[in-house]
Amino acid sequence: MKKQIAIAAGLAVLSTGALASKARLQALGEDTYGSFFIDDARNVTLNPAHLNSHKDFVIMEFGNNADQTAASLETADQDSASRPRAEGGFFKSAGNLVYGLYFGDESNTGNALRFLSMGTSKVFESNVTSLYLAGDAGVQWGVKLSYHDYKDETGTNDISSSASRATVGINSGDLESFLQIGLSNKAENGTAEFEGKGSYQLGVTYNVGDIDYMVELRSIVAEDADGDEYKANFTRVGVAKSYKLNERAKLWTSAWYKMDNQESDMDALGATGAFGEKKDTYLPVVIALEVDVKEWLTLRGSVANEIIGTTEDDNGDKETRASKATVSAGASLVFGDLSIDGMIGNTDNNTTVGETTAGGNGTLRSDALMSRVSMTYKF
Repeated sequence: MKKQIAIAAGLAVLSTGALASKARLQALGEDTYGSFFIDDARNVTLNPAHLNSHKDFVIMEFGNNADQTAASLETADQDSASRPRAEGGFFKSAGNLVYGLYFGDESNTGNALRFLSMGTSKVFESNVTSLYLAGDAGVQWGVKLSYHDYKDETGTNDISSSASRATVGINSGDLESFLQIGLSNKAENGTAEFEGKGSYQLGVTYNVGDIDYMVELRSIVAEDADGDEYKANFTRVGVAKSYKLNERAKLWTSAWYKMDNQESDMDALGATGAFGEKKDTYLPVVIALEVDVKEWLTLRGSVANEIIGTTEDDNGDKETRASKATVSAGASLVFGDLSIDGMIGNTDNNTTVGETTAGGNGTLRSDALMSRVSMTYKF
């Protein structure tokens, strides 16, 4: 009886802690690098100006450090729910400034392009370190610099890899924006080479009440050892609306109209012939729900589907994009200022442990409580 009373007393003083993890965003149907409209401390990786609102916390994303392969940009799985990448860092306020140090923030797109251009001689990013600094001068601002450098000249090896990216962000009233620029990106392994010739990502969110209007522009140019190029331009226009269902539950609906144009004469490993030109136009819609079931437990989930979508190749031939509804789920266990986030697995014993709901057969796993687990401590 005394033990039960002690547990109840402990749960009564639990706080919400910091919401800051890939698991939470992915369970809500968002990109793990951050959300344009859902408030989460993970958004600092997308727009460092958010450090003015989310600071004084430590985050650790559980996972492995093994490099994965990727047959295309669409299937890049350098970091996924079933095979998460280990990373983490801390963010601390000091007077009017906030600074941070983060390890393992690799670029999924950059690694996928290295795989496509270098084949079996691929060299992925390694030793990635990110430095953050933010402040408030009437307008909240933030900057982030990510870099890595790696060499292996042992024996007959002649391997090198380096990359650097800079991000600046501002938050002013109802307007949020950020700009990420790829400063350099090179990899060599014998005769195989990859070089990023330039990239940027621009994001803008404007809030009106409970509605967010969003724009994202991305451009990528890369080259392999033969001088073959990959060029891409992504244009996305979105809208999201939040609903406060009650004191414990919140719902989000979002839709992005996406226009992706890609052109490449790089040969993908295992593919027949060149990539050619590809134009995708599609409208994914997401419905996400999050409920504070108890002071110490939050459950969340989302369902996503493409309403419309077409793909056009370099011959002008078009086809309707195949799309099936996907469902994801997750949970947070909160112990005071410490929170444990994860995806809730939904597979059977014949599938890979750690797969998310989207890859399962509708059966909730009982042998694995969570996948893509993270730990956040707010201080």
